[in-house]
Amino acid sequence: MGTSHSSKTSDIHISNRLSEAFNQFQEQVRERAYQLSLLRDPAQGSPMTDWLAAQAELSELVHLEVKEQKKNTVVELTLRDFAPQEIEIEVAGNVLQIFGSHSETTRQKKADEAGSTSRTQSFFQSVPLNAPVDLDHSHAKLLKNGKLKVVLSKITEGKTL
Repeated sequence: MGTSHSSKTSDIHISNRLSEAFNQFQEQVRERAYQLSLLRDPAQGSPMTDWLAAQAELSELVHLEVKEQKKNTVVELTLRDFAPQEIEIEVAGNVLQIFGSHSETTRQKKADEAGSTSRTQSFFQSVPLNAPVDLDHSHAKLLKNGKLKVVLSKITEGKTL
């Protein structure tokens, strides 16, 4: 995977495994889904409904667009406040997963007391892919306008890894 640097974009590594931060996020979703299952009537809902509700509570909704091209699959998302090091991209089998977690602390000074507030926002998107991906020829960039562009090079007949 080639790396180029410019003042307008930041490269993001595409791997075949998300980090421990993603595992921690999944554990938070698992715990919240369990709490939701305890709160609902057992005759109503399901574990899947609980999981989706927990995931929605704990993550931001991020709109994404998938464009199929002859040689590439291009995925674009608009993210606010995220830095490249806060975004992870995984391709495993025929699934693209994109995860991000951003934390910020705001310090406040009032007349007689000081304090701070912390805010964490996370997102997770999973996209099924129509073709196997060549990770060595794929790349992702976070543009200054907050748009994340992931270009996944398709493995086609006659093209080998």
